[in-house]
Amino acid sequence: MIRIPDHIEELKSYHPGKSIEEYRSEFGFEKTAVLWNNENNLGVPRMAVEEMQNALEGMNIYPDPLSEKLRTAIAKLNKVKVDQVSVENGSESILANMFKAFVEPGEELLTTEGTFVAVYIWAKSSNVSSQLVPLKKDFSLDLDGLAAKITDKTKIVYLSNPNNPTGTMFTKGDLKSFLDKVPEHVIVVVDEAYFEYATSLRDDYPDSTRLNHPQVITLRTFSKAYGLAGIRLGYAVGPARLIEALNKVKMTFAPSGVTQAAGIGALKDVAFLQQSLRLNESGLQLLKDCFEELGIFYATPAANFVMIDLKSAEKAEELTLDLLRKGIFVRWLRAFGLPNCIRVSVGLPGENEHFVTTLKSIWR
Repeated sequence: MIRIPDHIEELKSYHPGKSIEEYRSEFGFEKTAVLWNNENNLGVPRMAVEEMQNALEGMNIYPDPLSEKLRTAIAKLNKVKVDQVSVENGSESILANMFKAFVEPGEELLTTEGTFVAVYIWAKSSNVSSQLVPLKKDFSLDLDGLAAKITDKTKIVYLSNPNNPTGTMFTKGDLKSFLDKVPEHVIVVVDEAYFEYATSLRDDYPDSTRLNHPQVITLRTFSKAYGLAGIRLGYAVGPARLIEALNKVKMTFAPSGVTQAAGIGALKDVAFLQQSLRLNESGLQLLKDCFEELGIFYATPAANFVMIDLKSAEKAEELTLDLLRKGIFVRWLRAFGLPNCIRVSVGLPGENEHFVTTLKSIWR
């Protein structure tokens, strides 16, 4: 019998569960509010669609393996050199590449509990041990606790900012203070998947690409504010030497030609991005006002979602199911290690209103 390594056997396959249409057939609702995946419900940028349509004519040939046009556009946006940019099929793929490119046997990942679950999965699949530090009581990352737990075995420290699923963020001062405590052998990965939302909401949000730090790699994505979750496109910005290592282990022709075109178009469509940010700001305010009125604790949000704490797993599961029966899809955070909590993404205005009205009618 062929033996599968223990660290792979111990992983669980992803099972997405029922679709929205299956739930619609089961419960008979007509109106929906899809608020569970932190997607941009505004849709796809028009300029991204146009670029993808133009790219389809060339799908009989392999795409540019260097993604030169896309990387050049990203470099210009972030005021860095092209050799400081790597692109892949989503920033999650870059996370996987980091374990291939940087981590040697016996070295470890250091991160927090209650953060982006993919980092734990890719570490496990790469047979890399993870050391975890608890979140603070307000659900923010404990940077001092992380700094204190760094050892000679630590190779990568992963920081999600704003953190998914809590929505909390650390400031410029917090990040600089943390980096001062990090030894030279450690890579600090700052995942800024919600960068565009955060910078529109908070003046003290740290753009880690501006630090030009020799140990920092910044992750960004087109899946959130740019409305391209279905395309799978993410990028990394960092020191050229580290980015070159990432490029050595990436798939040769990733991302696809259509994906590269979509990213180029999305970056051009400034009007779409600005509309997305405005809708998010007003939607967040509506959600926060609702939670305050009902006396529900929420973690201070800096992205396109709000996490609420219902103080018990039973209450969180019950409310998730009650909302689902009304056609409202939110994320119970048991799989994130936060079973008492629910994450509510900002949707379109009508979806946000449907959620608020329904929650007020069933809250008890």
